[in-house]
Amino acid sequence: MFLGFTLFQRRNQYKAPLLWLLLGCIASIVLFALGDDDYNLLLPDTNWFLFHETLIATFFFLFVRYSNSELEEFKKADFIFFLPYLLNVSFQALLTLEALGQNQTLELLTELTEFGLVGMLFWSIYDVVSNNKERWLLSFLVPFTVIFIIDEASFLLFDTRVSLWSLDSYGIFLVAVFLFYIVTYKLIASPRHILPRSAGSKYKESNRSKSEVELVKQELHRLMVEEKLFTNQKLKAEDVAQRLGISKQYLSEVLNVHLGMRFQDLLNEHRVEEFIQYLHRDGHQKFNLYGIATEVGFSSKSSFNAAFKKAKGMTPSQYRKTEI
Repeated sequence: MFLGFTLFQRRNQYKAPLLWLLLGCIASIVLFALGDDDYNLLLPDTNWFLFHETLIATFFFLFVRYSNSELEEFKKADFIFFLPYLLNVSFQALLTLEALGQNQTLELLTELTEFGLVGMLFWSIYDVVSNNKERWLLSFLVPFTVIFIIDEASFLLFDTRVSLWSLDSYGIFLVAVFLFYIVTYKLIASPRHILPRSAGSKYKESNRSKSEVELVKQELHRLMVEEKLFTNQKLKAEDVAQRLGISKQYLSEVLNVHLGMRFQDLLNEHRVEEFIQYLHRDGHQKFNLYGIATEVGFSSKSSFNAAFKKAKGMTPSQYRKTEI
């Protein structure tokens, strides 16, 4: 409770989506412990029904999804990820009605929604590993996923909702305590690894006029499009700021607040588009892909592939096969 209260008090300092998703994780765990734990470890004879472990999984999945993101607002389309949880709760509500008894169809639908959430947890683990996100996330994701799988296995193999070793209760409690410890420690030692500061709060002291910012944006666009500064593999933010006649801090403000991207994102965006233009030129269709990538400014094959897939949703070789 103290952790949640502290985060809420400082809410204007952090990126809104990550903050509210972390608060959602904390709240769902606390409410699960108080009112929906199957064994009523904390409050006897309570069943609030809405705060299942499926809600915890959904909030943490979205927290991982938004980690390392530059987004300052939650995308409305992402509310779709709460659908498995809502369906799961609805099916379980119907199963509790005495008139229905043991309805196999509802049991199957309930299991399908829970397997969908297991899939979301596996995707979260893959996302953390493949995109080099904060490794502390795995300390919650991996044991929580294992508990979820054991809980499902108990039902499928033994046709019982009582999880082996009561992991769906005691196990979640232990993992949650560990999670709270890590989050509290990191908020003290290195808060940016938990909740990056909002770009708005970072530059709230800025008094730049809109016309000033617009001029910088136009000149930055010219430097990238006409002079193609991005083709320099060793280009740094300081170099661009110097060409613009502004400080590195001001350039960072323009990029983060007014363009919604980091410096590396800007370079990758132009490099990917220039790479595609190269592919469409006569005589370049059979060129080595990495050779072209180095021409447009990429310094490694891994960074090139990652940037291209992020921008186009497919690998460079797939793009050449399907689009050229």
